Amino acid sequence: MNTDIYKEIMNLSRMTVGDLREKYLEVFGEETRSHYKDFLHKRIAWRLQALTQGDLSEQARRPPRNENT
Repeated sequence: MNTDIYKEIMNLSRMTVGDLREKYLEVFGEETRSHYKDFLHKRIAWRLQALTQGDLSEQARRPPRNENT
């Protein structure tokens, strides 16, 4: 992981909910209805990583198949 992104993600834990909501708007381009710090932290961290390292493939996004059916 890029050290700048790592530092940015680590700094998320020091942010207030208001700051995280502003950061969410910055990285997602839309406002969030959430006021849960942990949720915002995880979503923003995921998005920052996805933007720098690439997102999951379509195959990885699909739910697993049930082999019993």
